[in-house]
Order: sequence, then C-alpha cells, then structure tokens
Amino acid sequence: MAVTPEWTRSHELIGKDIAKAAKKDGLQFSSITDLVNTTQRYPSVVPVLIDWLQHLDERVPLTDPKDLGRFRSGIIRALTTIDAMGTEAVPLLMDEYYRQPQMSPGTLFAIGNALRYLAVPTDHDRIATLAADRTLGSGRAALLEWLIEQGTDDGLRIVLDQIDDPSVRALGIKYIRQFTPLPTGLRPAIERYVGDSDREVRKQAKATLKKLPQ
Repeated sequence: MAVTPEWTRSHELIGKDIAKAAKKDGLQFSSITDLVNTTQRYPSVVPVLIDWLQHLDERVPLTDPKDLGRFRSGIIRALTTIDAMGTEAVPLLMDEYYRQPQMSPGTLFAIGNALRYLAVPTDHDRIATLAADRTLGSGRAALLEWLIEQGTDDGLRIVLDQIDDPSVRALGIKYIRQFTPLPTGLRPAIERYVGDSDREVRKQAKATLKKLPQ
C-alpha cells in the first residue's frame, strides 16, 4: 500500500502513547510493529491499546475504510498478548466483529485469532454464539478451533453444524480431528466431503477420516 501523510501521522500519534506506556515496563517500544514483533511482555501498554481501539475513528486522520481496517488490525494483533487476558479487550473484540460497515475478512480474521488466544472457559457461551454466526464468514474460523480446544461435546456439535458453510468448511473439518477423545459416529458427517469441489476440503476430509474411529 502507498504510505500517505495520514497513515504516517496516525502511527505517530499512537506511537507516542505506546512509547510513554512502554517506559513504565522499562521498554523502548514506539510502534505497533514493535509490539507485534516482540517476545517481551508489555502490560502497561495493553490499556493504551484498548483505549485506542475504542476511540480509533475519532483520533486518526484516516478516512479510507481499507486504511482504517489495516490500522485496526494492527492494534488487534498487538492485543493478542497474555496481559490482555481477563481485561475488557475480550468483550471489546467480540463487539468489534459487528462494527459497521462490516470489516474486511483480514480484520475479522485478526479478531478471531486474538479471541482464540485471549478467551477463557467462562467466555464459552459468547464464543459459541459468535462461532455459529454465519454473517461473520471465515472470520470466525479461529473460534471454531477454540471450541474444539475446550474439549466439550457442545463445542464439537457446533463445529459439526458449521462445516456445511463453505467459508469455514476446510478448517472446521481440520479442527474436528483435534478433538480428544474422538467419539464414534462422526464418519458420515465427514465422508460426504471426500468428493467436495474444493481441493483443500477434500484433503482435510481424508486426513480427518484417518483419525476417526470406526
């Protein structure tokens, strides 16, 4: 993408706030990129990121929806950190799914990936609702994986119910074989996709069938 003065100014604005907060943790970070690429924790920066995500539109000179989406995705990626667990970042990210106009698949994916990392078992009901909302398209795929990782029968049922949606079919079938212990009776639900028109779906269906008990 072309770097515009508005894009540069927006990053300068958030960079100043990041740098100020990072100093409290003894860190020399001054950009979203610094946060995304580091392996160090930055707990003092998390509240700043949450505040920026809440008020982004009114703080930056960006007006192009694509630029705003990219900027928002960067903040979301930076919030995908252990110190954002148990904070208002989680319900905020859940609400971000429904920002209008609907955001790009890439931004929705970033939200799902962040929630997969940050959500805890007490978030199950809200995650389950989001995972079953087909208006979110492929952006909810990571939530299906989160449900499988919880190891509940209800979570497995939701994923099985969603694989007839092409937008999450391949990944949903892939995640199913990660469930433990795998119950009997799942083979018919997967066998129907061995001949799917999508090559990746066929690949994942065959791989999952190899794992499923007879």
